[in-house]
Amino acid sequence: MLVPTVQRIFFNYQLPRLRVSETLLRQVVQGLIVAALLEIVLLRLATRIGVHVPRSELAADGLQAASFVGSLAFNSASILAIGLTVLLLLMMTMRVRDSVARFGLVLISGALMISLMMSLVTGRAAWDGAFGLAATLLVLLLGVTLMARKDVSTGPRAAVALIVGAYLCYQYYSLSYITYRLLDYAALPPLGIDVLRWGEVLVVLAGGAVFWAWGRPRWRLAGRLGIAAVVGFVVIVGLSSLTPSSTTSILALWTTGMSFFLPSPVYLVALALYLVTVVACFRDKDAFWLGAGLLLLLVAGYMPEATYHHLLVILGVGFLAGAFHVVEEATERAPGTISMHTRH
Repeated sequence: MLVPTVQRIFFNYQLPRLRVSETLLRQVVQGLIVAALLEIVLLRLATRIGVHVPRSELAADGLQAASFVGSLAFNSASILAIGLTVLLLLMMTMRVRDSVARFGLVLISGALMISLMMSLVTGRAAWDGAFGLAATLLVLLLGVTLMARKDVSTGPRAAVALIVGAYLCYQYYSLSYITYRLLDYAALPPLGIDVLRWGEVLVVLAGGAVFWAWGRPRWRLAGRLGIAAVVGFVVIVGLSSLTPSSTTSILALWTTGMSFFLPSPVYLVALALYLVTVVACFRDKDAFWLGAGLLLLLVAGYMPEATYHHLLVILGVGFLAGAFHVVEEATERAPGTISMHTRH
């Protein structure tokens, strides 16, 4: 019942023409990706590691510079993510013909933005919970929207289902703890840790599903240099796993939000397949939005640390669902020409 209803609401009509330059939009997304990568390297990694390492005066100055640039990148990425999310919500709203569905989407969108601003201003758990609930509903809606498309094959459906499922698992864990704290319950939420680990399993499976859906048809586009870079990065990550388990767990939580409770080779294989897919998509001129969505999801991590990371998840799933193809240049192509589907 749900999929046909969403399909009828979202796709059985001509999409409106938006006066938005796809070239400009891509440049903004590229800026977001650069800022997000700088944030994870300089703020989430270098700064946190540096404070525990004995250093000279020169190293201290370098750490301070990294912290400054990382903070600047974080603020820039947050602003860009908010702006792109507003645009995404506007596009989704314009695509809905059913007045009831449009009203519901407007309510969810309004709740997301209001709770986001109030959470940033007040820091209260209630607003964090409201933001998390609205973000969960939007990610679920985007996932169902993709499922409703007739031109989507099994591979993309499975990959997006695993990605959305993993996010729902983490959000259950996060929102249940926020709810218990608001209700002043001393007990632990039921199945909290178990659901969190199930979600991590879904993340690992998603790495293989992403490659099967989008990387397998175009992995040769990654080229020898791209594959060598992926192998080198995975080897470095693998060597870091040889450090004491406590250090490995901390680094994993700081960057990907993963606890590494599964055997290390499982994570390494999933990461390699995922990264090869990202590189290949960026080398394919028709798969920019796909590559951008996958990279933003990787940067956001399994357990989003800040509110802006949740926005990256929304944008990432939105890009995979083809939401940003409704722009000025894109409307000049044939309807529904989305790279992730045409190769199947």
